[in-house]
Amino acid sequence: MSSSEIEDLEKACQTVLELPEIRFVGVLNKMGKKIAGGFKKGVTSFLPDKENRMMYVQLTLEYLMRKDFDEGLGPIEYITSRRGKVTMISIPTKDFLVLISAQRDVNVEDIIVHVNSAFTTLPDIKP
Repeated sequence: MSSSEIEDLEKACQTVLELPEIRFVGVLNKMGKKIAGGFKKGVTSFLPDKENRMMYVQLTLEYLMRKDFDEGLGPIEYITSRRGKVTMISIPTKDFLVLISAQRDVNVEDIIVHVNSAFTTLPDIKP
C-alpha cells in the first residue's frame, strides 16, 4: 500500500473524528492490524494497547467468519455492538475493516452515512 493511499485513509479517519460523538476511527487490514486512524485528540482508550490490538484481530476474525453466510443472507453492510461504555461499529470494505468507537447512545445510521461520505477513496464505499 502506497503512502498516498495511507494518507487518504488518514484524512478520511480525521473527517469522521470531527463528529462529536466519535471516539476512535481506525482502518484494519485483513490481518486485523491498524494501518490508519486513531483516537480523537484528548480521548483515551478504555483498554490498554495490547488489548486494543487483540480486539482489532478479534473483530476482523468475527467479520470474516460472518462472511460465510453472505451467499444466503447477502453481504454484511456493517456490524454494531452496543456495550456499557461505547458503541462499536465495523464497516467492511473489499480490503479493509473500518472500525469506529462512539459514545454509547449514538445514532448508528447517521454515523454510517458520515463514514461512507468520508471514505470515498475506497471503491466499495458508497457515499
